[in-house]
Amino acid sequence: MDTTPTPDEARAALQDVDRRRTQTAAAAGRSRWAWIAAGILIAAYGILSDQAPQFVRTWGVAIVVLLLLVAAVGNTRRGGALMRRPVRPRMAPDQASILWLALVLALVVGVTTVAAAMDIPHVAVWSGLAVGVLLAAAGPWWQRRVLARALSR
Repeated sequence: MDTTPTPDEARAALQDVDRRRTQTAAAAGRSRWAWIAAGILIAAYGILSDQAPQFVRTWGVAIVVLLLLVAAVGNTRRGGALMRRPVRPRMAPDQASILWLALVLALVVGVTTVAAAMDIPHVAVWSGLAVGVLLAAAGPWWQRRVLARALSR
């Protein structure tokens, strides 16, 4: 008995694999509201550090630790379920993605440092807004890109 699939069966099987890969990438990603909330929080932190520096000096470390804790808990099984992220695929680090992320981070820190050294007013507001908008707008795109590359291997 011949077990070789027909061209139509093979095409249907490949389409099914591609569809399931897309479903897995969609389930593994954080929702858009999480990216928007993170962008708003970073923008608010930048505005607060400029407009209420005493508040940030007092509570800044606690706020940053709390946000890092939320990010870490979101990567656990129960935290992912709480944030409606049912799947977390195992991904090998993509060197190109890490390099781009490091480059953008270095650029933001460098521009902010130079602007602060030049005494440009409201540097914290502008850098907080820039990073917040970038995170809210480009975060979902970046996530889809990384997940699609990781799941296609």
